[in-house]
Amino acid sequence: MRMLIVDDSKAMRGFLTQIAQAFAFTTVEAEDGRHGLDTLIKNDPRTPFDIALVDWDMPRMTGIEFVRFVRRNREFDGLKLMMVTTNNTEEKIGMALEAGANDFLMKPVTREALEEKLTLLGVMP
Repeated sequence: MRMLIVDDSKAMRGFLTQIAQAFAFTTVEAEDGRHGLDTLIKNDPRTPFDIALVDWDMPRMTGIEFVRFVRRNREFDGLKLMMVTTNNTEEKIGMALEAGANDFLMKPVTREALEEKLTLLGVMP
């Protein structure tokens, strides 16, 4: 299973990568939505990403912009998207789900919470 981690915080990317790799995911990191999108577009279609963990607040392209772009492109239909953010208002959660996110995980993230969400989405290796 392959995971794309899109977050402008190097520490958060490292933390999520460490957990994901412990779950046997192969991970790729991107420092903002634009880099994440470039990574998806340039990725070999024979080895697609199964899930992307996406922060909301990032420079160049926000997480919600990333989700909207991905959902407008049929080539990424199989990609699960999870917002991982401190934006926890009902309004923000609704916006993310309406934009096409499959789920929402609140920061601070725990290993247990991430494992539960990945299991619910059916993407645990």
